[in-house]
Amino acid sequence: MKPVKTNAILIMTLLGMFMPISVQGQFFKKLKKNVENKIVKKASDKTDEMLNGNGEKTPVPDTKPWPTSKNTSSQSETVPKREPLAVNDQNVLTFKAPTKDFRDVVIQSHNGLPRYGDLYFLRGTTAPTMNKAYQALLEMKFLERTFNDLDRSKLTKHQNIAGDLAKKNSEFAQNHLLILARETLSDEKLQEYFCDSEGKTPCNFYNPAGERAQVSYWGGTRNNEFAQNRSYTKFVQDHYGTLKTWSNSFYEDGSQIAYFVARGAVAEKYDFKNKGYWIRSIFSIGGDFILHKSNFIAYSENEKTLKNYSKKVFLAVEPTAAKAYNLIERSPVFVVFKVKVTPKITSPTRISWEFELEDTKMEFYKDGVLSKKMGESDIRTIKFKD
Repeated sequence: MKPVKTNAILIMTLLGMFMPISVQGQFFKKLKKNVENKIVKKASDKTDEMLNGNGEKTPVPDTKPWPTSKNTSSQSETVPKREPLAVNDQNVLTFKAPTKDFRDVVIQSHNGLPRYGDLYFLRGTTAPTMNKAYQALLEMKFLERTFNDLDRSKLTKHQNIAGDLAKKNSEFAQNHLLILARETLSDEKLQEYFCDSEGKTPCNFYNPAGERAQVSYWGGTRNNEFAQNRSYTKFVQDHYGTLKTWSNSFYEDGSQIAYFVARGAVAEKYDFKNKGYWIRSIFSIGGDFILHKSNFIAYSENEKTLKNYSKKVFLAVEPTAAKAYNLIERSPVFVVFKVKVTPKITSPTRISWEFELEDTKMEFYKDGVLSKKMGESDIRTIKFKD
């Protein structure tokens, strides 16, 4: 095959010599281009052979996150609708809505139980949660006496509640119903109760990130008290009983087994003598969803030390593992306790969620999502130091 190709090229070259000069220029340009293309193709084939073996070509996947529009003078393409981002929903608990008029309530979990204390959220990676709705349902259940003062016939005005405990309770209960409505209602029902029917623009209850935005007024209007009252009283008539029944399904025996996540930090460099890390500031850093360290009921001396003193605790870690963790001073460390949570009513409008240890085991994690476990300690035998 090679001699045939060579002869063909020589013949074409000789023919080109007898062409006019202008035609010769065009001819040699095309010839040069063909040669260059063959060289590039040959190099590409060789590269494929080196990378993939036996000359097999591996298709390159499309790594663009979303299709992009192309608008030119000659063409226009329609951008397909974006699909929702994939999220890790393995570490969540879902409380199913009682009817189609509501949304499911979702909170973070750990090993199949509610996760309280320090939470972890990364938009587009972790599943969105509904902590406000969850907490409001719990308060609706345990602040029953307060909700008994709920005025179902009209909205309670703030300026008329001075010195009147029943009206104060009613205002509190109505504010909680507002939270529950805007957080748990389906999109269709949200339009019904919070969209101004006389408004000139359509109602949008979501922010640019796709999360449900805050709704402040019944009826979708601040100035029309009649529309607000109509919306509120219809909601109470149609949905209050359902919400009340739903709230009673939580903490069925009056308490809840859960995991309390506290955030500490590496106090100093790796301790080669004891083979491990000293962790400081447990209970002092991080969030306090439902539980706060001040409501920790400490029984044993070690529990009291952990709660009331800023002492460091020891986590045993082998040197090879420590090298892989690559922790430095002030690196965050997440400590997990299995606890029993019970409500303590401190006022008609406030609950303190007390908790005690259900297990003496303390789990230590390198990351907030609790996927990289570094080790465990027992509260009964853990080492402390100042």
